[in-house]
Amino acid sequence: MPGPARRLALLQFAPAAGELQPNLDRVLDGMRSAAAAGAVILIAPEMCLTGWTLPDKALRARLAAETARVAVPALSEAARRRAVTVVVGGPLPAGGGVGNCAIALTPAGGRAVHRKLHLFGPEAAWWAPGDHVEVVAAGTAVVGPLICYDGEFCEVPRMLRLAGADVLAVIATNMSPYERDQDAIFAARALENECVVAVCNRVGSESGWRCFGRSLVADARGNLVAQAGQGEEMLLADVMTAGHGDPALGYMAHRRPGIYQMLCGAGPAPAAVAPQRAIPVISPPAAEGDRAPARHEEVRT
Repeated sequence: MPGPARRLALLQFAPAAGELQPNLDRVLDGMRSAAAAGAVILIAPEMCLTGWTLPDKALRARLAAETARVAVPALSEAARRRAVTVVVGGPLPAGGGVGNCAIALTPAGGRAVHRKLHLFGPEAAWWAPGDHVEVVAAGTAVVGPLICYDGEFCEVPRMLRLAGADVLAVIATNMSPYERDQDAIFAARALENECVVAVCNRVGSESGWRCFGRSLVADARGNLVAQAGQGEEMLLADVMTAGHGDPALGYMAHRRPGIYQMLCGAGPAPAAVAPQRAIPVISPPAAEGDRAPARHEEVRT
């Protein structure tokens, strides 16, 4: 059955690079504003607690420790006090290194941490990649946090959906010239997974990268129901949850996972197909008095 309508808030802003407290204050203020506006979920951008470009190893480690020690408890308490689930981006210690994380915290004390799986460009040298996805119940919703580039691989949103998520909360640091990609990809992820997808992108420039904002919310039919501009703002959107897809399409119900094993290297590879060779075929000459040109076709063998 279709789920109830929910109000989402997306806090699109330009984080201060290399600092925690000013960015944490922005998110805490955003939670207060979101609660006042009747939102039940607030999403903030990728790495918005510290900034995204952190090539210095010692700085990454220090900010990750501060995020775990200071930011996570403060955000968890604010979630409880404001009755708002928050999904926010920041670094956390991970396996002897540091992970680029989406941290989801609920009013009831629930927590899911998504460590970025696919690392884009220079961040491959900065972060320890993750190896799984997590979801968390947030009232009547199930939130699946994920990060920017991960959402561009169709398998990751599908894993979250199969784990029960009906709201995919995407935190992003999308930069020009990928405006069109963001619109097209995440509308498709909503449609094919028959659930809400909310993308909170940052704005501003950092180390030569210019982020364009344009945060968006897509419904279960892939329609963009709300989209931000290219400056700082809080975007509000009222959305219906999973169950509002087109039953005639039924992408989730009509899946055939038994034939998808090849995608994971577990099934047989597709049979080889010999290269096709084009043989020109020329139609017979036209009858006397018929001056229509000969017709040329190709037959594939």
